[in-house]
Amino acid sequence: MMKMLDYVKASPQKVKENINDKESLVTPLVKLFCDQNFVSVIIVASGSSMNAAKMAQPYMVKRLGCPVSVITPELFELIGPIDFNKTFVFFISQSGASTNILHAMTYMKEFSHQTILLTGNVHSQAAGNADYVIDYGVGVETVGYVTIGLSTLILYLALFANEVASKQDREHNSTDEFIQLANVMSSTIDKGVDFVNEHFLELAEMGPTFICGNNMNLGVAREAALKFQETLKIPTMHYEVEEFMHGPDIQLSPKYTVFLIDNLQHSSRISSIYEKLAVVTSRRYLITFDSEPKEQNVINITKPLITDLCSLAVIPFFQVIVASMMPALSTEKSHPLAEKFMDAITTKNYSQNNKE
Repeated sequence: MMKMLDYVKASPQKVKENINDKESLVTPLVKLFCDQNFVSVIIVASGSSMNAAKMAQPYMVKRLGCPVSVITPELFELIGPIDFNKTFVFFISQSGASTNILHAMTYMKEFSHQTILLTGNVHSQAAGNADYVIDYGVGVETVGYVTIGLSTLILYLALFANEVASKQDREHNSTDEFIQLANVMSSTIDKGVDFVNEHFLELAEMGPTFICGNNMNLGVAREAALKFQETLKIPTMHYEVEEFMHGPDIQLSPKYTVFLIDNLQHSSRISSIYEKLAVVTSRRYLITFDSEPKEQNVINITKPLITDLCSLAVIPFFQVIVASMMPALSTEKSHPLAEKFMDAITTKNYSQNNKE
């Protein structure tokens, strides 16, 4: 039976397979988008699916040439009238069982407009309620903490936007450039494994944690924080770097851990913050695309050729940490009272199907 770390390590190969199969995967969504003259895009998602969309968002904006909003199902129902003839709306749910997605899709049907669902489970309840169901190519992921599903979704959204750009004769990326991105993911996984081995005791003693990054790397920080909370049961906060410095940093103590993700173009400001953090905590780390040799608390990630998708190159680093430390620390189970709370409030409806 595959474990979480197995799925992390399998992600680059699955990404390569989906790149090679990109035409059959993205053509249905591309056709729906290109059949009408849309001027904006709204992606409705939650949890890791929302984080994946936020990581892909800057690339999608560039390739689609229009505004792309990523919002929760709750906000979708609250923002007021949408011109569905001009705004391309689609929903994402890997399981197809998220109750908030199901509710938002029902809300959209009140406007007699088509509902489009990207999912990893085409036999789910959400799929049964959608007008168009598109499998984004995750396959089967039996571990509840999404890893390969996240990577394949980021890739799918990028391939969709890239194919639209190609069909509209605008600048787009080659298959080889996407394959190189998958290779960078493999390199990041290796660096993550080395990091865990070198910093095992520090990671085992982690208390409250900050994970900070900008632009697409804020999406990385969101997802990493979610995974730290789900798997390691550690209070973890995510911020843009400067937002972290405008208030949240006041609470710092030697018990805190801080991960900073550098900008695509190396930021001397972020490096300075990283260096000065040494006065308050020894658990501070910098993830950077700057190739110059650094100290052991600096992790050098290879910059991919498709720079706007650097999030796909960074997120495996955090996935390796949680997938390694969760079994090592036996933190899989929640507190019994937390289990009781989660049983009392439904967030997934698998009534029609078995959980993948």
